[in-house]
Amino acid sequence: MKNIFQRYNEYKNVIIYLLRFITLYIIFSLFYAYYLKSYNNQPDIFTLFVAESVQKIYEILGIHSSIELLNTSGLKLIINGKYVARIVEGCSAMSIIILFVVFILSFGKLKSKNYMFILSGILSIFVFNILRIAFLGYVLYAFPEYQDFLHRVLFPALIYGWIVLLWIIYILKIYETE
Repeated sequence: MKNIFQRYNEYKNVIIYLLRFITLYIIFSLFYAYYLKSYNNQPDIFTLFVAESVQKIYEILGIHSSIELLNTSGLKLIINGKYVARIVEGCSAMSIIILFVVFILSFGKLKSKNYMFILSGILSIFVFNILRIAFLGYVLYAFPEYQDFLHRVLFPALIYGWIVLLWIIYILKIYETE
């Protein structure tokens, strides 16, 4: 029994972090699921924002595009008259943003620079994600034969890589300096 308490004391900070992380992740995820349910198979505001932003990027670049509502909770992305992709809830990066925020909140040091990092991190994830989807849409238009690799491997690696980079910056620049 003494050994168990020694181990607990040795790993106490890790255990507390993991318990906070799991608890916050469950709470945030349930809240987000409840939010999505209120849209009754219609695209939520974040998914619409991403789709409209992607279309705006194409417009700025002089690429003809449009988005059309699907019968489900997604939208069709059409480039030069060619249907290239569906933009669905997962494309909004909200679940990834939840993961990002929960990671930082779980450390428990909630000072103003943490909140500023969370807000700037969320903004950077939104921007990065919109650029990623715009790039993915155009690459799918130009090279449809690589759809599986691009959609399942490369582009998820980019967004998750961005999150890991933000976490590393947080740990090295924000958390360690407190």
